[in-house]
Parts: sequence; C-alpha cells; structure tokens
Amino acid sequence: MNNIECIVEGKRVAFLTLGCKVNSYETEGMRELFLKAGAVETEFGGEADIYVINTCSVTNMADRKSRQMLHRAKKKNPEALVVAAGCYAQAAGEKLSEQEGIDLVVGNNQKTRIVELTAEALTKKE
Repeated sequence: MNNIECIVEGKRVAFLTLGCKVNSYETEGMRELFLKAGAVETEFGGEADIYVINTCSVTNMADRKSRQMLHRAKKKNPEALVVAAGCYAQAAGEKLSEQEGIDLVVGNNQKTRIVELTAEALTKKE
C-alpha cells in the first residue's frame, strides 16, 4: 500500500452522477479507484468524508443542478472534501475553484488521477 492509499483508506466516499451514460461509466471507474485504495463507499444522501460529484454541462439547467449538488454535499458535512469532476468542472474549473465549499476540481482529463488528487487535497486540508 502506498502513501496515497493510506490517506484515503477507511474514508467514507459518496458519489453522485449527473448527466449522460458516459458520466455514469466514468463514475464507476472513479468508484473502483477509490475502493481499490481502501475507501468505503456510502450513500450520497448520508454523511461522507469525501463527496465526488461527476458534473454535467450540457444545458444551463445541468450547470445549475451541478452547482446545487456541490453545495448540498458541503451542507451534509462541512468538514468533508467536496470534489467536482466532469464536464461542468472542466468548463467552469477556475470559477469553481474560487467558490467556498468546493475543495477540489478535477477535469475530464484528470479523472484517472482522482484518488491521488484527492489524497493531496486531504493532506493540505488537515
């Protein structure tokens, strides 16, 4: 087990997918990466240590829904690490990283590194 896996091991992680079938497929990939690193999956409606929202940006309504779900996650557990991934995160990355409550923005090209990026963010947060 490497340092990255040690950081996320035992952490409760919740996933929410917005948008298309590609996002659903990619969320499954991110889920597998977290579980392989020792994280424990929990329901998005409950309390988690890490919330991963795979966002959508196909319409203005999808953008709005993405923002709402990101803020809802932080309300569930203000101490949690909130991760915005996906299309909306890619398109509005700079804007999102400046918003309070969103701890990590992961663009589409970085989804395979999500566990590593999350571990780095958790280390900075502590």
